[in-house]
Amino acid sequence: IVYEHIQSEQLHNAILKLPEVQRRRLTLYYFAELTYEQIAEMEGCTIMPVKRSVDTAIKKLKIFLK
Repeated sequence: IVYEHIQSEQLHNAILKLPEVQRRRLTLYYFAELTYEQIAEMEGCTIMPVKRSVDTAIKKLKIFLK
């Protein structure tokens, strides 16, 4: 349980390091379980910028959590 708590805290801190747009889109996609299409509609853009933001955020998180 302690290990899971530490991992959760590390993930939370890494997410906070992301630029605001990437953080918002990642959160909406993974935690609010919205689709790329739904996020794009909310933000008035196409799907591709949303997908790129989420993909880039994941790459950055992997680096932060190494």
